[in-house]
Amino acid sequence: MKQFLRYQISGTVFILWLVIFFFGKDANNLNELITLLIANLESIKIIAGLAVAMPTGVIIHQFSVLIKNWGVSKIWSEYNDFPDKDKIPKFDYDKKGKTIEYCLERISNLNSFYYVRVDNGFLSPFMAWLVVGCCMGRNIDCTWTVTAIVVGLLTVVYLKRITSEINQYQSMLNDCTN
Repeated sequence: MKQFLRYQISGTVFILWLVIFFFGKDANNLNELITLLIANLESIKIIAGLAVAMPTGVIIHQFSVLIKNWGVSKIWSEYNDFPDKDKIPKFDYDKKGKTIEYCLERISNLNSFYYVRVDNGFLSPFMAWLVVGCCMGRNIDCTWTVTAIVVGLLTVVYLKRITSEINQYQSMLNDCTN
């Protein structure tokens, strides 16, 4: 269920940026953009847009997985989805077992946090920018491009914290299994 929600959110964020980039050409600030969107509400077809949010989110997530496995995991091994066989803990369910289970759950959640940030902070706005600028041939106002970059940087900068937390839980796992 967590993945489906992640896909829906990524697709919805993509659609939001698509609308901002498309209509933002004629708006200089957020107030003008909102007024413009309300005036064009019928032509936006929000319901149809939300219907394609899930499959769009799946596509965005697949790009995110590729980036993670082919690039990010080479820089930060904590994000490697294919850990060394020796690092997979073998344990009996005693006190250590609960700690190991907790650490593995936290690492899984932190990986989900990684995907949410990359999918929504970087890939969704970037892909919307490409679609509006390249596929639709519409000029994108610099204000909205800079806004997307700032939002993306603020969202993605937290990856360092996620990496540190994964390292901490990996260390706890190593302590439990040794």
